[in-house]
Amino acid sequence: MSSYLALVTGAILGSSLRYFFTLLNLTFSGLPAATILVNIIGSAMAGYFLNKFNSALYIFVYIGFFGSFTTLSSFNMELFSLVSDKSFIKALIYFSLNIFISFIFFYLFHSISIRFAN
Repeated sequence: MSSYLALVTGAILGSSLRYFFTLLNLTFSGLPAATILVNIIGSAMAGYFLNKFNSALYIFVYIGFFGSFTTLSSFNMELFSLVSDKSFIKALIYFSLNIFISFIFFYLFHSISIRFAN
């Protein structure tokens, strides 16, 4: 299987499963439970299968499937790598930038879209 075909096949399957969870419309105390569940499942499975695949299967599973199922799995793998290397300051910066900066940009661009819509 070519790398591109592995990527596309994994992405189709991962995004389809993600969409299935979205259709369930799960909530818990007002929180989007489907998203939390998908992120937890994706992260758990990414952690479980870490370093268990060859390059083509890695592209299919990690980049294709988990990448389209949830981006949190990639985030956790990269954070885990920094912590495993005992790069705690880099891990803290990486964590902070991903969480806070991503949210700030999400909020900023959402606000911009609302202004242009009015």
